[in-house]
Amino acid sequence: MEKLVARVEKILQKEFSPREIRVESAGRGKLDGWIISKSFDKLTDAERQRKIWRLFEAYLSEKDRNRILGFFTFTPLEEKMIFDESFEVLAASLKKKASSARKKTLSAVRKNGRLGQKRR
Repeated sequence: MEKLVARVEKILQKEFSPREIRVESAGRGKLDGWIISKSFDKLTDAERQRKIWRLFEAYLSEKDRNRILGFFTFTPLEEKMIFDESFEVLAASLKKKASSARKKTLSAVRKNGRLGQKRR
């Protein structure tokens, strides 16, 4: 299994930076992983997968390709939004803004008596 993992990493490094690639054993002789690359920026999910599988078809036997479950593909921005702790900071910030907006609405209701009613 380790040999296949090493070969897949080497194949992916032909197209992607080593720091962008993670290949892992998925158990039962299978492997999977993920790739983060700017080259995915304007590609659909299907185009991203075709790009990866073309490499595998060029360098791996069918038997070895059948041992690959799949790869998740992300742009650096997608990866940051999904995995970075700053996403939690962003979510907290959005929650705080929503709370502030609710407080302003309640304050306007108290002043005017009704939401949307103009004061005469």
